[in-house]
Amino acid sequence: MESEPSISQPRRAYRAPLPPRFERPPTRFSWQPIACLLFVIVMAVTFVLWIHRVTSVGGVGVGLFMIPALTLLSTPLFLRASREQRFDLAGLMAVGLMLRFLACFVRFDNAQDGGIYTLKGGELAQSFRNLHFDVDTGASLPGTGGMRYVAGLVATITNTSAFAEFLVFTWLGFVGCYLLYRGFVTAMPEADHRRYALLIFLWPTLVFWPSSVGKDCWLLFTLGIGALGAARVFVRRPGGYTLLIIGLLLGSLVRPHVALIELVAFAFALLIGRRVHARPGAITPASVAKIAGLIVMLVIGTFVVNRTADLLAANDINASVDSALTTNSTRTAQGSSRFNPSDPRTPIGYAIASVTILVRPFPFEAHAADQLMVAIEGLALMVLAAASWRRLLTIPRRLRSDPYMTMAIINIMMFIFALGTVSNFGILSRQRAQLVPFVFVLLCLPAVFTKPRIDAPRR
Repeated sequence: MESEPSISQPRRAYRAPLPPRFERPPTRFSWQPIACLLFVIVMAVTFVLWIHRVTSVGGVGVGLFMIPALTLLSTPLFLRASREQRFDLAGLMAVGLMLRFLACFVRFDNAQDGGIYTLKGGELAQSFRNLHFDVDTGASLPGTGGMRYVAGLVATITNTSAFAEFLVFTWLGFVGCYLLYRGFVTAMPEADHRRYALLIFLWPTLVFWPSSVGKDCWLLFTLGIGALGAARVFVRRPGGYTLLIIGLLLGSLVRPHVALIELVAFAFALLIGRRVHARPGAITPASVAKIAGLIVMLVIGTFVVNRTADLLAANDINASVDSALTTNSTRTAQGSSRFNPSDPRTPIGYAIASVTILVRPFPFEAHAADQLMVAIEGLALMVLAAASWRRLLTIPRRLRSDPYMTMAIINIMMFIFALGTVSNFGILSRQRAQLVPFVFVLLCLPAVFTKPRIDAPRR
């Protein structure tokens, strides 16, 4: 008797795991649709304001050409950012640029110092077109006269169109934020780059205040150049000192004391920093380069100090600092946003000034809609700092191994001292744009500190 053939169950096909390079990349949020939508909104707002002549300062029709042109000019930056695989950096940058163009409309319609700079810059542009660059700006140089000179150079390119000049400076502020991001990524490859990108491109202070013709935009641009140069020096890449010197010299045209702060912070970080792959106490080419770099910075520092003394109109730099702090308090104690500042020259006063400069005004101190927005931003910064407590706890162990972080700390400390006697919340919130990029460095540190490995000496 023959047995019936057994029917075997079909086996499931075995699927071997794919190598890492063939695995499907994780999904990520795309900012590009938002950027395209914002571009359409920006162009629509430009067209409506041009047709109906809504703005009180002048026509904005040139924006129909300038905004696409500046966006196209940013293409190399977007292409470089598209190499980032972890998150949509290019789309995020495009969103930040479009938000800055929208903020430019508001700043242009409420032009105060920016309107004066465009007016004086247009007058200087007439001389620049005739190749006559030795002109009288009508103000102190360095200082306000330096800003007028820069505005005149930009007006020469924009054919003295006020709104076009505002757009160019807005774009320069955006480029400054990009350079700050590149400096952070270059010097700190293990940090939280996505968080820093979100903060540097979308934080309201950095979007709104530099979107105008003014010192805040120019200084953000020059600080970005200097920060990228410093980062390249710290990681031993070429061109670092060149970028740093260019940033310091350009910044010293407008506010030499800000350039001096950046220089001192860089020199201190370079001095105490150590290369983790070298033998302790060994004389290496990097050590020789560090000494040579400090000598170069000493020469540049002498030049910047002299410019700062000229701005303060004093021969004794120590006495001029005290007089400048007093004058700063008196000069800024105007308007409805004034308050009584603390004295940053005392320990308690410095601690109070730190809170004031970073997060004030508080909500109960806000008496207008714009002040309330600044107060909400301050609360957001406090919440972010509280959520980053693990990152902040690693700071003491990073002082030597992460010189870029050390440079950021020195920048923050010296900025607090310099701005400690500002007695107007409006002025303080505007000048805060030069400070928050360095604060964000501390909030984007890795949450875990890994002790750097020192290579053993070769035998």
